Formats: sequence, structure tokens, C-alpha cells
Amino acid sequence: MGRKESESGEGLPGTNLIGYVRYEMGIGESCRMAARALERAGVPFGVYPFSGGCTSRSEDSSLEAFYVSEPEYAINLVHVNADQMPVAYGELGPSWFEGRYTIGYWHWELPEFPDEFAEGFRYVDEVWVPSAFVARGVAAKSPVPVVRIPHGVEVRVPPGMSRRTFGLPERRFLFLMMYDTFSYSSRKNPASVIEAYRRAALQFGLPADLVVKMNNPQPEEIAAIRRATEDLPGVHLIDRTLGRLETNALLACADCLVSLHRAEGFGLPIAEAMELGKPVIATAWSGNEDFMSPGNSGAVRYRLQPLGRDFGPYRSEQVWAEPDVEHAAFLMRKVVYDEEWRARISAEGRLTIRTTFSPAASGLAMARRLAQIAGERDARRPGMR
Repeated sequence: MGRKESESGEGLPGTNLIGYVRYEMGIGESCRMAARALERAGVPFGVYPFSGGCTSRSEDSSLEAFYVSEPEYAINLVHVNADQMPVAYGELGPSWFEGRYTIGYWHWELPEFPDEFAEGFRYVDEVWVPSAFVARGVAAKSPVPVVRIPHGVEVRVPPGMSRRTFGLPERRFLFLMMYDTFSYSSRKNPASVIEAYRRAALQFGLPADLVVKMNNPQPEEIAAIRRATEDLPGVHLIDRTLGRLETNALLACADCLVSLHRAEGFGLPIAEAMELGKPVIATAWSGNEDFMSPGNSGAVRYRLQPLGRDFGPYRSEQVWAEPDVEHAAFLMRKVVYDEEWRARISAEGRLTIRTTFSPAASGLAMARRLAQIAGERDARRPGMR
């Protein structure tokens, strides 16, 4: 598989997969998931480990066997967001783009795609996105085709890691909230998770603890979490960057994932928890609407409101969700005490991810679209590899 064509992949067009494959962050995992999906579908590929000046930890070596320094195929699949496409072009150079069909796999987290990202369209022939939510925003501004190709979610849990590995209590129901500070805390919204836990724990006497996992920890962010929880027992802060397998193990140790985000392009931790058969409680808006429903999760009510001020690339005039903290607290209590409901949504959530959002499903969607592109190009210019 990979660069070697398998019997099942014979005749399929290959792709140059470009992205932050070494970096331990969401967009890096996006590229690694694409590699696993392509491999599952038997589509040959080579990997270029793009850096683009990224400052996240870069110790993931899982795709080193597929690294290339020159393009091998006529189609590029670039897991670099729109605003970084000029940087990618500068790092790679014209030889990676000229005469090739370039697909940008882009993420965005708000309803309107920013005009200032429009330069990214200059470098692509097509855009793939992970959710219908992102597709609507990008398509409204795009001069090129926009295709929804969901992530292929599969969580590999290493043996030998337990709650003891992370210093967590063995016999408590554990809620887990996890986020990356580089993804903007105001969007990930740990404060509302802490407030919902506070209400559930103090009002209902909930026999449960809360684990807050922070990636790329910043001193001011650590201090803010500690201030918010200093009078609240049962909160465990993990303020160090974990490797991918460690993160998977932590997720497997939890009893329920809580995400009271204000906006997500896809919502990968939510989908990963569901793939593991964990119940999830999450804001029922944005990218995770593709795979979350009241039948397979604790879908938290919300209201849309303007941001009010700029948060990095997220502009004040846009809207995002404000989750209903009281409803979240109710669902946190329900998931602890209502064993039948917990088991039902856990099973339905796992089924949803493992059937529709698996590496096999994602790889099949990629293979079909790549074959269609290759056929269209062959009709115009024979001899494409």
C-alpha cells in the first residue's frame, strides 16, 4: 500500500499528500487520517512533510516510510488551510504545482469564509472539506469545485496505559474536556464546560470528576483554568502536550467527552470519542452536526450570537453558538445516572462513526473523486500517471 500499488488499488490514480504530518495538532491529524484512508482504499501516495513555520510539537513519525522530496503523481492533496496556501507554494516551489491538479483540504469554523483567505483559491483546482458546514461557507466564495470528503476516524489505543498513567482516580466517573490553545480557547470554550460541571457537581452532588486536557499549554491559559477551578474539587488539569497514542489512551480512560464549543469545522475529538463507544455531550451546531444527533449523543441546546470582538481570524461581525450551560449540566447528570440512555447513545454513536465516518468510507469517497478527476484529465490530456 502507500506508494506501492496494491492489487485492489491497481489502476487508481495516485496523489502527492502534503501536510503537517509530523505535527501533533488537529490539522496534522487531518493529514494522517487522509493517509490511512487512502491506504485503506488502495490508492498509492507519497507524503511531503510540510512545516510552514509551525511551532507545535513535531514528533509524530508514523508516516516517515512514505516521505518523498519530489512529487510522484499528477494530483496534489494539500492539507494546508487556505490562509497558508501561499506559504505552501513558497516552500514547495512551482515544480510541485505546474501541470498538476491541486486539491486543497481546508477547514474553517464559522459560517462565512473570510474574504482575506480568498488568495488561497489561486493555488488550487478544487477544495475538499470535512463537513457540510464548512462546505456551505467555502462554496459561497469559491471559484472552484468544493467537495465534502469526511474524515476517516479510527482511534488506535496503545496497550499498557491506564488512568494510573495520567494520575487519575480509578473509581470515579470521568468527564473529559480536551482542547488546543492554538485553536483559540474562546472557540473551544473550556469555561462553559467548567461551569456546567460546577452546576452538575454542586447542585446535583454528581459523583464524577472533570479532566481538562490542554494541548500547547500557555502560562496564561493554565493560570486561567486554575483560577476557574480553585474552589472546585474533582478537577484534574493535564497541561502538557501528549503524543497521539497518549491522547488516544486518555480518551479511552474517560467515561464521557464534553465539548461546549462555540464552533467546529468537524469536531474530531467528539467523533473519536464516539468511535471508541464513549458517550459525548456537545454543542449541537457546526461541523459536528454531520454525525451528531439526539439519538446518538447528548446534543446541547444553543443560541447563535455575534462574536462581538475579533478572536484571531474570527471576526466580530460573524456568529457562533453560545451553548446552554444549564442543559449541559442536566445532560452531565443524565449520563452518570441513566445507564440505559448512556448505553444507547454510546452504541449509536459508535455505529455512526464506524459506518459512515470510517477510514474505509473516507478512502472510498477519495478514491472515487480522484478517479473522476483523472478521467476528466485523461479525456483532455492522455498519458496521466
